[in-house]
Amino acid sequence: MPLSLNEINALVSLLDDDDQEVFQLVSNQLGSLGVDGIPVLEAAWEHIGEPIIQEKIEDIIQKIQFDNLKDLLNIWIKSGGENLLDGVILVAKFQYPELDESKIITQIDKIIQSVWIELNNGLTPLEEVRVINHVFFNLLAFHGDLEHPFEPNNGYINLVLDSKKGNSLILGIIYSLVAKQLNIPIYGVNLPYHFILAYSPIDLAQNELGEIDIQEKILFYINPLNKGLVFSRAEISSYLERSNIKSQEKYFNPSSNLEIVKALIYNQMNGYDQKGQKEKGKKWQVLYKLFD
Repeated sequence: MPLSLNEINALVSLLDDDDQEVFQLVSNQLGSLGVDGIPVLEAAWEHIGEPIIQEKIEDIIQKIQFDNLKDLLNIWIKSGGENLLDGVILVAKFQYPELDESKIITQIDKIIQSVWIELNNGLTPLEEVRVINHVFFNLLAFHGDLEHPFEPNNGYINLVLDSKKGNSLILGIIYSLVAKQLNIPIYGVNLPYHFILAYSPIDLAQNELGEIDIQEKILFYINPLNKGLVFSRAEISSYLERSNIKSQEKYFNPSSNLEIVKALIYNQMNGYDQKGQKEKGKKWQVLYKLFD
């Protein structure tokens, strides 16, 4: 049976109880309200006016939001990660739980429209990529933040769409989302410490065509950190060799949506660890382990 407003207010007033057992019981009961209870808790926060209790209410709200995010991400994973944008938006909701999803969709649609206007029938794959590059990197000025490779803000799609600045992973994700909507076959490839794109006329992202030589179906690769520079498999091999990384086929082949979002979460976890924000890093680790 749902708690009444009076019962919720009574529980909130007990948050400053010195008895740890009472406090834990009250916290659990308020936490059980779920996301529907957040507006009531926010109203209680404004009404109370006591900083100590307000801080405890904030902790409860954050726990509710994180638990809800964890549940939604788990559902997305178990559904096979069919929609990449949905997974990327969930990642952003870690820091921005009240995120306006419609704004993100509108911003991406505007990029798609800008590219579509520049396209015409009969373009070669390289010409298609040149058009996207021109709009994405020149007209709209998207660019990589090379000076702050571990900055978590560079991995939140809402911030990157606003600032036009991000890491290779989020830039590549946006690039591939735009291409997909325009029926241009460009897919993400997870490299260690980098994210690139592959142009393939066949959808190989879910590895459903194992009998086909994947490399024969990849025409070229694209570097989202270098204004969409086109390059070959040999240059990936050279990169791996210079980085002392053992070559594996997964570094050359399109990654699934699940693998891409998992990499995005790993980047965020690592970014907060690098900044010394260990508690946030631990929360990201919880989300990362959902993929196991």
